Amino acid sequence: RKRERPITVGDRVRAKTTRRVGKVTHVEHDGTRDQVTVSYDEQPQDEFLTTPARDGAELPRELVDREE
Repeated sequence: RKRERPITVGDRVRAKTTRRVGKVTHVEHDGTRDQVTVSYDEQPQDEFLTTPARDGAELPRELVDREE
């Protein structure tokens, strides 16, 4: 199996939890795993979702997939 290159600032990713697409704005490594900050492209379209505190999320690396 081919090893994936690490996610870096500027990469396009999709959150596995919400399926929203955005750009990585910050990557932090705490010694055991990466924490990725994503700035989403759009606000949620579902009227029943709560308003996000900001236009992004901080997610563990395992919860994002790279967009090609």
